[in-house]
Amino acid sequence: MSNELKCLIDQMKEILESPRNLANKRFWESQIWPRDMWRGFPKLKPSQGIPFLVFPDNALWARILKVDLREYYSDLEVHLKTQLRMNIYHFNHWKDNTYYTKDLFIWFGVVTELSFFGRKIIFFSNRESWIESPPLLEKKGDLGSLKCPGFYKNGLMPKIHEFYEGMSELVGGRFRVLFPMWVRGPFCIAAHLRGLDNIIMDMLEDPKFVHRLMRFITDSEKKWAKERAKFLHSPIEKTFLFNDEVGLPLITPEMYEEFVLPYEIELSNFYGGILYWHSCGNASNFVNLIKKIPGLKMFHVGPRTDVSEAAVALGPDVSLDVNLDPFRDVLEADKEKMSSRIRKIIDICTERDVPFCIRADGFQPVHALEEDLPRIKLWADITQSLIKEKSNCLATNLHEFTP
Repeated sequence: MSNELKCLIDQMKEILESPRNLANKRFWESQIWPRDMWRGFPKLKPSQGIPFLVFPDNALWARILKVDLREYYSDLEVHLKTQLRMNIYHFNHWKDNTYYTKDLFIWFGVVTELSFFGRKIIFFSNRESWIESPPLLEKKGDLGSLKCPGFYKNGLMPKIHEFYEGMSELVGGRFRVLFPMWVRGPFCIAAHLRGLDNIIMDMLEDPKFVHRLMRFITDSEKKWAKERAKFLHSPIEKTFLFNDEVGLPLITPEMYEEFVLPYEIELSNFYGGILYWHSCGNASNFVNLIKKIPGLKMFHVGPRTDVSEAAVALGPDVSLDVNLDPFRDVLEADKEKMSSRIRKIIDICTERDVPFCIRADGFQPVHALEEDLPRIKLWADITQSLIKEKSNCLATNLHEFTP
């Protein structure tokens, strides 16, 4: 082990044992998060505590830590060290409620599962990777030639296995390296294999093809998950559904109900529940359908989704992960706008008594670091102050009405 890695591990161990980290543990249920931008599952009612989180996108991390993302995604030691450096910087600069554990992830970005189907990945030095054009299924007839992805040799899987073995060896049991999970929802995969414009037209003109494609992707995921469980000698774990393509104006609730929801329910039954449903799109009109997914634990309220709609439809049984728009609500907002937005979220969720957290993440480089980073810290400080103010109010009210 190099001196640099030993130093990073020692610093991380201090963070894990710090009073602040141990205090933050109380907000969250025990769980794993197998990718970047850590999310916890809130276990407390608002009267017991309201957590908040801050996370940059890797494009901003590249500037903060002066790391080339092509190296981050190709060199397992850089992947490991950078992850530890992210945690250390985060802990020292943003006093949010992130709970640091001994878990380390392997994550190649949102294109990971798309690579399994044969999509070539293009990596960049200063922003997230993407897939080449044109879509793999530009011609519908090509669907018949696709095969379910293999667990060892398809796409980024050889790199994932290399990182899993190499990072585990480097940390030598001091940390746990998590093997990635399949987290992209079936419709997300379908939209990028076929092309978003094409899949929307298919829904209108050739629904049978869409169902064939969704069936193929769903079966592929289930086969892959079984292989993962066999490889890890563990039961099939509950998973996540990331669905940024679900929401208005891309598709309608009727399209979602016909072409997407049945397969998400099938996957939930297969996995024994869905831990987290995510879309950055406007899912306000979808929440009454999404709540039909059995075993749903947490719902992502994206910046375009109405918090009230989600709280009414899903609370208090499903916790809410309420996300702000990193540009509109933080980097380009003054103190008054920041405070107003945060107060509104807190009031809505506390009124419904739904467990929730507030998060600002996905920060991209917008201005110079000297301007962006203080804005993020300002937002975190304001949020912390408003949560403390609300918590004191709730505690006072609880005391007054306790017999």
